[in-house]
Amino acid sequence: MKIYWTIDNVPELKGLDKQEQKRLFKECNKEGRKRIGSAFWIRLVIAIVLAAVIAMFLPLGGVLGGAMIGVFVAFLFIVLVQSPTIEAGRIWLQEQGYPKE
Repeated sequence: MKIYWTIDNVPELKGLDKQEQKRLFKECNKEGRKRIGSAFWIRLVIAIVLAAVIAMFLPLGGVLGGAMIGVFVAFLFIVLVQSPTIEAGRIWLQEQGYPKE
C-alpha cells in the first residue's frame, strides 16, 4: 500500500493548480470514505484505541515524550485511515478523467 503524505503524492492531482488540487483532494477523501464504507470507521476506531494504549503504557513524559507519541499517532492515522481512503478515492478521480492530459 502506498502512503500518501501530501496532496502532491496523489498522481491524479499532479500538474493542477493548488486550489484545484485542494478541492479535488477533499472530494477524493469524501468519495473514498463512501467507497470503503464501514471499514473507514473501523480503521478510525482501531487507530484511536491504539493511540490510547500507546499513550497509557509508554512511560514517556514531558514535551519530548508527548511529541514522540503525537508523531506515532499521526503515523497510525495516515497508515490505517488516510491512505486507504485516498486509495479508494483515486478510483473516483480516475472515473472523473483525472489526470487530465
